[in-house]
Amino acid sequence: MIEIQFQDEKDAKKFLRLINKQIKLAESIERMSDDHNCIVVKIDGSSQGVQKCLTAFILHIKTDDWAKEILQNRYFYMDELEQRSILEILHSLIEEEREGLANLTKDINIKTCLADSMNNFMVEMHREFSFDSFVTFRLKAFFEKLLKYIELSIDEYKMEQEYQVFIHTLRNSLSKKAAKVNHIHVLIDLEIQFFDTEYREIPQQELMMLYEQRNLASSPYYIDPFSLGPLLALAPKTIYLYTEDRELPIVRTILNIFEERVKLLEKDHFFLKITLKQK
Repeated sequence: MIEIQFQDEKDAKKFLRLINKQIKLAESIERMSDDHNCIVVKIDGSSQGVQKCLTAFILHIKTDDWAKEILQNRYFYMDELEQRSILEILHSLIEEEREGLANLTKDINIKTCLADSMNNFMVEMHREFSFDSFVTFRLKAFFEKLLKYIELSIDEYKMEQEYQVFIHTLRNSLSKKAAKVNHIHVLIDLEIQFFDTEYREIPQQELMMLYEQRNLASSPYYIDPFSLGPLLALAPKTIYLYTEDRELPIVRTILNIFEERVKLLEKDHFFLKITLKQK
């Protein structure tokens, strides 16, 4: 029998629910009782099972509580929607779902840090312990890394907000422009190339002239004269966009700005069209 003491009854109830989900009821008996101003959760199960549940409880429940407190008291994020957005980014970092930030979290991996703390504690552990004391004395390194993860999450949140403003501004500007061409073909391979309605490549010198003529250089945002610039200058009714990788940042940005104007196609489809055109 393993007994875990909680100072907060809500924590005890949340942990108990998690235990019931993750450990088969046939192998565990849980009950709660008041004892010396704390709640005791008693588990008839293996230390490995308890460790697994405790790890999940910290990562998926308590991390949110601690992060919210830090966001409010240290960074003054009081709005619940903003907190939720930052927490979503935080969990995506913890679960290593953001490839672009993998290098930044590689050396401060919070899961590895927690696993090390848990493993060391479980080896030394008696059959009875206080969760709050464990947090205070065993998770100092975890909290240091959590703070760094929160800082990264806030930076990422700010960049995402700036990106949304950027997209909204360009989309709004585009809606006020008349289309200069009916359609254009855009091939994204090792580089980005533009082709007219007859599949003739538009040279870079001409792309730069379009960029300058439409006064895009005066935009408060940097607009690449050889990628977004020509599309914003021409404001085509339809963009045939050929690519192998639909998750490329430039592809997502074109889709976000031009929306229903974009027809997304495989790169091979472009070369097939060229071949048929030459026959």
